[in-house]
Amino acid sequence: MNKEDMKSYKIILLFISSCMFFQCYGKGNGKEARQMSDTERFALEYPLAGSDNIFVYRNANETADILAKGRGIVFIGFKECPWCQVYTVYLQDVAREMEIDKIYYCDIKEDRENNSEGYRKIVSVFEGYLQNDDEGRPRVYVPDASIVSRGRIITHDFETSKETLGYDTPQEYWNDERVNALKERLRKGIGILKEIIAYTCNSCDEK
Repeated sequence: MNKEDMKSYKIILLFISSCMFFQCYGKGNGKEARQMSDTERFALEYPLAGSDNIFVYRNANETADILAKGRGIVFIGFKECPWCQVYTVYLQDVAREMEIDKIYYCDIKEDRENNSEGYRKIVSVFEGYLQNDDEGRPRVYVPDASIVSRGRIITHDFETSKETLGYDTPQEYWNDERVNALKERLRKGIGILKEIIAYTCNSCDEK
């Protein structure tokens, strides 16, 4: 698709999100709107992920802590990024296939723009794994997906975050070969994570 098609694609996503917002969160019959769950909120912001998605929200500081001390899958992006929209589908497909029940999600847009403390912490944790900006400084480009365990970065994938090989849209870029290669990398990383968790639990049981 050309740039006009890309613009139309973004408008469609915004329209879908707006409709879902008023359906799930708008006031009805004079009653106050209920608090949305993370699943509902993510479905509004990322319609392609579905209404039964497994993404849970974390802010930048919390995300830095997970990357440095926690375990699991961390996805960094923002809803205005069409490449992030599509990436969530492939990431979630593999997570479900591997019986993972949640993916941590951080909207990095404002933190990156403001160079917030949380953003700087994430950059610090990712030292040596990030691409550089035009001035040679490490920068978190999106979509960014990591599989981590207690400070160990098992898999760090940022395909399509900066270099898209001249393709203007994710639909053009993600052919079957690239999708399969991405999913295989993610499967391998999740497999290692599950082995670590199983080994740790077994070691605790033996004590």
